[in-house]
Amino acid sequence: MGVFEKKGWFRITVPPGWEVEGGEDPVAIYRSDGPGALQVTAQAPPPLRPGERIDVFLMLRAYLRGIGVDMDAARAERSFERGLEWAWCEYVEKGAAEGPAYWRVWMVTDHDVLVFLTYTCPQEDRELERKAVEEIVATLELPGRAPSSPAPGA
Repeated sequence: MGVFEKKGWFRITVPPGWEVEGGEDPVAIYRSDGPGALQVTAQAPPPLRPGERIDVFLMLRAYLRGIGVDMDAARAERSFERGLEWAWCEYVEKGAAEGPAYWRVWMVTDHDVLVFLTYTCPQEDRELERKAVEEIVATLELPGRAPSSPAPGA
């Protein structure tokens, strides 16, 4: 196992056989012979008024609405794990030229950093890397945070 770290933003463990292209945003994590790729982007959260907090579930809903995905048709959940707030969903995009595409999307925050992760592959291959991707996402650490339990959706 290797660890990829984007200093000051996030750290994630990458299993053997998986590669990382981390020179620019988004960071891509994939197997060269795999059907899909996990992409990770981190940023400072939008400015908030005193006492306000980021709601990653609402941000996820807005993102999905913005790309034309019906949140009610997507399987979506939220949770609070390891000091982090998580929102995630999965859906199938039927209009892709190559055929239906399977998507998993996560938004994670510790209120200092906001991380956006996506995984996509052909719909028929959705189960091939599911467990590995869930295990990778479960290792996500934000500055000052340490994993101690599985990530949501894993």
